[in-house]
Amino acid sequence: MSTGTKGPSNLYGNPSHKPTEKINFEYAKEFNEGTLEKHAHDHGKDLGLSESDSDAYKQMAIEFANDVNTENYDSFVDERGSTHKYDPVTKRFIIVSSDGYIVTFYIAGTKNYWQNNKTKKGKKK
Repeated sequence: MSTGTKGPSNLYGNPSHKPTEKINFEYAKEFNEGTLEKHAHDHGKDLGLSESDSDAYKQMAIEFANDVNTENYDSFVDERGSTHKYDPVTKRFIIVSSDGYIVTFYIAGTKNYWQNNKTKKGKKK
């Protein structure tokens, strides 16, 4: 795992730098600091981290958000422009605002959870 600083390797969340149906941020640069401690406490243990290790939690979230893996991850952009991303293997789930701030990151559970979320919050065509 890399350090908490953002370097060139962290700047690849959306290589086109243009909003698409699947992603609407250039790269995730930070976790919402106002909620970081609570999210790390609530979700860190499920991710294999100490509940008090907010730095590791934040870094794990940034790395997942910026991991461009369209073969294995599913994502969509909601009505507000936030990107929702899910890994069906590890069940990791993340929401990133259009300006690159991570809203939440946790283990989502079943694939049904993801499908319901996608149906409810995905853009209606």
